[in-house]
Amino acid sequence: MTIAPARHFIGNEFRDSLSGQTFDVISPVTEQVVTTAARGGVDDVAAAVRAAKDAFDGGEWSRAKPSFRRQVLMRAADLIDARYPEINRREALEMGHPTGNPVQGPSRSAWNLRFFAMEQELAGDHSFNRDDNLRTYTMCDPVGTFALISPWNAPFMLSTWKLGPAIAYGNSVVHKPSELSPLSIGVLGEIFVEAGMPAGAYNTVLGYGKEAGSPLVEHPDVVGVSFTGSPGTARDIAARVAPQLKRTSFELGGKSAVLVFADANLPKCVATVAAGIFTNSGQLCIAGSRILVERKVYDQFLELFVAESKKWVPGDPMDPATKLGPIVSKAQYDKVMGYIELARSEGRVVAGGGRPAGLETGYFVEPTIIVDAAPGARVCQEEIFGPVAVVIPFDTVEEGLAIANDSDYGLAGYIWTESQTTAHHVAARLQTGMIWVNCFFERDLRQPFGGVKQSGLGREGGGYSREFFTETRFVSFPLIPR
Repeated sequence: MTIAPARHFIGNEFRDSLSGQTFDVISPVTEQVVTTAARGGVDDVAAAVRAAKDAFDGGEWSRAKPSFRRQVLMRAADLIDARYPEINRREALEMGHPTGNPVQGPSRSAWNLRFFAMEQELAGDHSFNRDDNLRTYTMCDPVGTFALISPWNAPFMLSTWKLGPAIAYGNSVVHKPSELSPLSIGVLGEIFVEAGMPAGAYNTVLGYGKEAGSPLVEHPDVVGVSFTGSPGTARDIAARVAPQLKRTSFELGGKSAVLVFADANLPKCVATVAAGIFTNSGQLCIAGSRILVERKVYDQFLELFVAESKKWVPGDPMDPATKLGPIVSKAQYDKVMGYIELARSEGRVVAGGGRPAGLETGYFVEPTIIVDAAPGARVCQEEIFGPVAVVIPFDTVEEGLAIANDSDYGLAGYIWTESQTTAHHVAARLQTGMIWVNCFFERDLRQPFGGVKQSGLGREGGGYSREFFTETRFVSFPLIPR
């Protein structure tokens, strides 16, 4: 697949960096340079924010009728569906995502736009009377220019996740994707132009965090930041925007626990739990990486889980049959392999643990299962972000909850049981922002997505996104003259 160099998208035009600088885009499969990307800096950020602010102040999008915004976003969603084979291949090229096993797939990326295209027409839908004498109603207005900083692990879907509500409510955005995944994002600019998006409403600046991300979040004309990534970067952003009191939404890391009880449907459980840690090579913020199993079924679960892991055969992500692609980069590969080596001293590796046979090139890691590690061990506490699971036994519900909650993170939690009583009891006590029972990542976009503790601040989804991406005001007036 021939890929042209990736460029910034500013004011409905693709542009090189004003400095002329570029950076290499490296395939995690071949470890070779596949193309280059514009390397953004403070001047490119300034140009993008200026285009966004001019568009917002001009009102062609920010003051457009909701029906017009719906029309444009619906058309963009249709174009995503039509072009998803290309988008899918670009993601495989830039970050190794298997084309035949996408995270949520094309329907979710398009639905992110369709959902908020419809939801934005409901904004400001509250009206009240008081004593038949006072009419009061709310208005939800666009705020201005938002900085959207998206991660590399599902670059296109997670970009539309942020873009959908931000743009639907009439804001302008400057989007900075990860430097590891600049290729699939370029399609968005083309799609928005064809869909009829006014110039400047959507802009993209490529590049590194310190060179492009930092000046973007600090820019005085940026009113808010939505960021998905690491807690360390979130703390840095928070410090940079605090003097201007900008609104922030942070979706950060996770070390999510899966609690498997003795009455669980083990065949279904094992297959789903495997998908929850091996999909996308474990590079998911909500990956169920700590698997806590009631001791009564621990041996049975482990035997089935090891067998299931063998089905996740690493290979070429362009092959539709491949379920497991490579790790995104050499740095991330080295980090994952370092944790696997650590696991040999903190516990025992019973499956995987190395480079797959026959794949001498590329950042491939076998599906790996670790046992006999104490709950406080580093491999049980720190986010690995690879296809690496730790399996830990527990004897009682309270012990399982104590292990699950013994974490600096609190993004997702998973419960496997046939007992509604157990499910509700555990769900009420799990210290996580999101909980799935007998399933993995089944979500309605009206639900609040986000975590507690070091897993983030704020929620997005449905009315929660509306609250973040709009300025809510009210008007009151008497119905009877006084």
